Amino acid sequence: MPETEKGPLLTDETFFHSCLDLNRPEMSEVRHFAENHDYGQARSALAVSLRSGLAARRERFLAIPYEEPENVYKYPGETDEEACERLRKHVLISVGVPCDFGAAGEINWKANPTYNQYREWTWQLNRHHEWKMLAHEYNRTKKEAYAYQAAEFFRSWVRQAVRPEQSVCGYDTECWRTIECGIRMGANWPYVLFTFFDTEAFTDDLLVDWYQSVWEHGQRLYRNRTHGNWLIMEMNGLAQIGILYPQFKQREEWLQSAFAALEEELGRQIYPDGFQYELSTGYHDVVINNYERLILVARAFDVPVPERMTERLTTACEIDVKLMMPDGCLPDINDGRMEASRKLLEPKLSFIREEKAETILWAASGGTWGTRPDYLSTALPYSGFFIMRNGWENGSVWGLLDAAPFGRGHQHEDKLNLLIYAQGKYLLTEGGNYAYDDSEMRRYCLSSRAHNTVLVDHKGQNRRASYVWEDSDIEKLSGMKWGIGDSCDWAEGCYDGAYGGMECWNWGKPGKNEENAKDEVPPKETGVRHTRSVYFIKKAPEGLNPFFLVVDRLESRNPHVYDFLWHVDSENPVITEAGVDLEEMAVCVSGNEKTMEIIRGREEPEWQGYAATGTEQGMYREINCIVARAESDSIRMVTVLYPHGAGEVTACRVYGGGNIEDGDMEVAFSDGRTYSFQEAVMRNDHKGGEVS
Repeated sequence: MPETEKGPLLTDETFFHSCLDLNRPEMSEVRHFAENHDYGQARSALAVSLRSGLAARRERFLAIPYEEPENVYKYPGETDEEACERLRKHVLISVGVPCDFGAAGEINWKANPTYNQYREWTWQLNRHHEWKMLAHEYNRTKKEAYAYQAAEFFRSWVRQAVRPEQSVCGYDTECWRTIECGIRMGANWPYVLFTFFDTEAFTDDLLVDWYQSVWEHGQRLYRNRTHGNWLIMEMNGLAQIGILYPQFKQREEWLQSAFAALEEELGRQIYPDGFQYELSTGYHDVVINNYERLILVARAFDVPVPERMTERLTTACEIDVKLMMPDGCLPDINDGRMEASRKLLEPKLSFIREEKAETILWAASGGTWGTRPDYLSTALPYSGFFIMRNGWENGSVWGLLDAAPFGRGHQHEDKLNLLIYAQGKYLLTEGGNYAYDDSEMRRYCLSSRAHNTVLVDHKGQNRRASYVWEDSDIEKLSGMKWGIGDSCDWAEGCYDGAYGGMECWNWGKPGKNEENAKDEVPPKETGVRHTRSVYFIKKAPEGLNPFFLVVDRLESRNPHVYDFLWHVDSENPVITEAGVDLEEMAVCVSGNEKTMEIIRGREEPEWQGYAATGTEQGMYREINCIVARAESDSIRMVTVLYPHGAGEVTACRVYGGGNIEDGDMEVAFSDGRTYSFQEAVMRNDHKGGEVS
């Protein structure tokens, strides 16, 4: 595309004769001028017609509850008004990194001021969340400067951001990835338009250019749709064009096509148990949010919404209740976020099925209304997660076993990962989700090293190398086993995939210790099969806290070094003969031949002992990673994870046979008591799981 070319690319002749429905009654004057090729007058007449239509529908649109822009970045403590004043000075922040374009200068919408050319900076800038914030502040203050600033942003953007050819795919463009197109059309631009269309700043020419650009968005979304969560955002944007821009000839075709795709994707992307197939707590709600946006707009303008859509979305919303930790937040599974379920679910109450909404209402209201779930622990048999809890109160103990399939996108190499919330905190944690750059921290977060699982010969899981998703996978059970009882719950999963190779592969660049593995597809002939069984002793003997027994069985014909990783967010670790004791958790490991190590904030030879504190670059901190190392061909390792407070009785030793067939274990406590546990007995007493 020549640098001298400016947008929008549509000529007036093409726009008026091929894109607009000039047979609409309100377009008669526009049609007259267009037929006479007087496009100057046609633009003026169109602007008058557009303002009239927008004015008639503005009340309906603005009655839709306002949604804060998803990824608008501000300085710490900065109010929306202060942020808008900063925008007037042309200081914009994307992914947490500010850029000062100069108060008298023009925004460069293709700029990238990050030290490592982090492409998300430019892409997210082009979602125009700041434009929506300007509009919202204008509605609050009626400050005309905000209208002029939004108009200036649009003029500079539409000139610079020339729509690419159809053959240009998403990652080859700074401004026109289809995900950004969908977000602009389905989240931000409509609010800006309905706010500013009748201000002096939005001139006739600007308004017509706006509609021309929207039509270009519609064409790109219709022709260049992708898959996954992107597709949901794309089709939300396309459908909203079909609803909010009735002047377009293609509106009905676009609307019907988008709704058909969105209906189809509910069956393709949502497991029968409700989890979206990327198995990320972040993108699960991204998908629901985009359906929600469309449903609210459709209902506001009397466009029917298929009943099946709200039924499946209600099931999806229930996932945020089932996964919720005692503090009300979701765990950051895969590329997820630790967001409050209440914040996520409250807006959904406007569209979910009322007869199924009681538990969702309970979570969305913080327990004020609705009905508390009548279950504690629960299984997601298709998506492969088992959630353990002994209550719903903030002081409860919660655990999650990930026995899930790899997922459709945004995956981490973390099968059999275990997470624990206890002692009022996310105690057994993981690396979390980090900025989508090519840093060692990002690679670490993607890898098994950042999770509570097992490394084989110091190498992590690698499903990514040979993974292929089939549409039929959405109907398959995960293979997880489980049981729920009065005093004990248990769950079990298995990993028999590859280890090693480029398990941390990200954005096409190898990281440390991966330079010689670019073409390596890790062999499975190492033949290691890892089975993890987790027993949650939720009603412990009197005087003891609820705790977890983890039994890992690794089977192989060849000897290996096995590293059992536990990322504990607690201080003052002390290595003992039986394991490691920390301020809020004791980690006891069976076997006499094991070695124990504590790694915290290490960068060489590979990163270990970190946890992300946010998704912006540089947002991470050190935590303690406990490593129990053993060498064997096949081995059974028993680990006790015992949360405790200061001065409380704690676990101090665990005994368990090292043979795969062994099933007994014995746990000794600091008050001198010892209790025996038998896996077969705990399983037989607490049956209930399904196996594919």
